[in-house]
Amino acid sequence: MVELGPGPGALTRVLHRRYPEMLAVEIDSRAVAVLNEALPNLRVVQSDVLQVDWTALAELRGGPLSVIGNLPYHITSQILFCLLDNHRAVRQAVVTMQLEVAQRIIAPTRCKDYGILSVLFQLYTKPRINFKLPPTVFYPQPKVTSALVTLDFLQPA
Repeated sequence: MVELGPGPGALTRVLHRRYPEMLAVEIDSRAVAVLNEALPNLRVVQSDVLQVDWTALAELRGGPLSVIGNLPYHITSQILFCLLDNHRAVRQAVVTMQLEVAQRIIAPTRCKDYGILSVLFQLYTKPRINFKLPPTVFYPQPKVTSALVTLDFLQPA
């Protein structure tokens, strides 16, 4: 289990109890300090998720990774394409994102939302929207509805 951008660790605390061997990747040094103090047994890597060597990390962890995270809206596409570029190193990603992006990922052919996200994510993953999340469940509240999306990466035979 690898959590992307745990911030101060609200979700991390719950995940770490269930997955004590999990890893967190956080770019903000202040959040890293909070996590190290609150969860001293958690392995936290201070890094930009776009710079992580996912193949080496998967090898170190013994196989394809399960990734979880609340993706920052301004770099959602970059993170998704980064995971896609490293599809052999990722088993599954369960991530929150803006609903409109999620709808483009699962869009069927011949509809207005169908595009590059649809083509690539349907080629390399089995994507699904688990449920919608209203702005009120986040702090600070975004101005958009979000979705929890599961991407089951298709592993080569």
